[in-house]
This record gives sequence, C-alpha cells and structure tokens, in this order.
Amino acid sequence: MNLINLLAEKIKEKGLEPSINLNRPNYVQPEDRIQFRSTRLIVILGMLNKESGLSKEIIACVDFLLRNEHFQSKFILEYYSGKKLVLKKLEQIEKSNQVEIDFNIVQYKSVPWDIRFNDMLMYLYVRNLIEYKTDKNNNNLRIKLSQNGVKNFHIIKDIFPSEINFLELFGTKMEHDKTIKIITEIIPNSYWKQNAEFNN
Repeated sequence: MNLINLLAEKIKEKGLEPSINLNRPNYVQPEDRIQFRSTRLIVILGMLNKESGLSKEIIACVDFLLRNEHFQSKFILEYYSGKKLVLKKLEQIEKSNQVEIDFNIVQYKSVPWDIRFNDMLMYLYVRNLIEYKTDKNNNNLRIKLSQNGVKNFHIIKDIFPSEINFLELFGTKMEHDKTIKIITEIIPNSYWKQNAEFNN
C-alpha cells in the first residue's frame, strides 16, 4: 500500500494527476453527421440521371425513401403500376417496417425536405464533388456529380449495399414528376402528424 501511495505522490508532484470525467459521452448517430448524409447523396447522384442531373426535390424524395424502407414497397408498386415486372422488382428489396421520425424533415412544396439539405449540398460543392446546371434561361436547376464526385462514388458505393440495391431497380433514370407525385401520395398524414408530435 505504501508503494502505491508513494507512486501517487510522485505523480502528483510532477503535475500528472489524472482527471476522470464520469459524465456520459454524447453519442452521435451516423444519420446526424453531415459527412455521412452527404455521402449518401453522392450515391443517389451516382446512380440516377447521371447526365442530366437531379433536382433538389427529387434528391429529397429519394433520400427519404432510402431512410424509410417501409415506404419502398409502396413506392415501387406505384412507380411500376400496370407493368408485369412489378412483382419481380418487389422481390429484389428487403421488406422492412423502418420509419425514421426526424424533426429535421418538413413538408416543402409537398415533398419531405430535410432542413439540412442545403448545408449538405454546400458541403459537397465546396469539395468539388457536385456541380450545378441550368437550362439556357437559367432555370430548371439540376445537380450532378463532378468528375471528382464520380471518382468518389466508385470508392464509397460499397458502403451502401441496401441503398445501391434499391436504386438499381430503376436502372439509370428516374422520372422526375412521377417520382414526386408518388412520394407526396404514399406518405400518409399520420407520418407528418407523428413527426410534428416528436418535434414538440
């Protein structure tokens, strides 16, 4: 015991006395990190409408589907309604009841808009991972991956296997107006009500 006390005294004399923080650390979920969320946007842009780019609204819709797997089957049923391959498409996704209640998701122009989207897009833009394009009248804003973004997509895509699996069901192109129309119809009012209650 004397040796332990002696050691403690020597440590104290040298100013090396340990400080222990017993407070619980704040654990940040990956979904809350802008880097993780922005990386998933790279996956979306790397899989769909690669040449023409995507609008902010459709990026928001697809991101919502990837985060809320419960709505994926409903979306596929509507998107491929009347087509023979719809059952085959449904068999290719994992069934899940996952619904993510997030107070950062709001209704904007009827689509599920994450209030952090502009921050995520800026995060990607300043790192030369995305670029913006418009029509000749400077309207119809679209976002696409830059050459650097395409390189990064091929590096990170294997980190998101379930997301890739879902996006592959649509080939390389997703219809803009059709997607937004379906998303606004399949998200029940109960989701928005529950989300609002969670926020309060």
